[in-house]
Amino acid sequence: TVNGKPFGYNVGYGFGDTTAASENMLFYDGKCHKLDLVDFGIPTGNVMAPWHMTSSDNRFRMQFTPFFNDRTDISVGIMSQHADKLFGMLNGVAILDDGTELKIENMPVFHERVHNKW
Repeated sequence: TVNGKPFGYNVGYGFGDTTAASENMLFYDGKCHKLDLVDFGIPTGNVMAPWHMTSSDNRFRMQFTPFFNDRTDISVGIMSQHADKLFGMLNGVAILDDGTELKIENMPVFHERVHNKW
């Protein structure tokens, strides 16, 4: 919860064609709020370093600080999956469609970085 009301979000990038639409949404107090494209700001070479996540409309500005990585490395012939499922804390600002600014402090979340080949 944020300010005593239910809060959630879904952000993604790198999966499919996002030129027409994206999956990026804020959910607050039973309403959806559409975000533009999100850059996860994943540090090169160290997924456990803080990520600086920002949306192109500047309405999602977060720092994700991982504390645990549930890593998967599977290769079977021509198929493979290399995945980092990171658990950590989120801090920053989310801005709703009406301009309301929500301050996010030490929210436990997870994010994934996945590379599939088939």
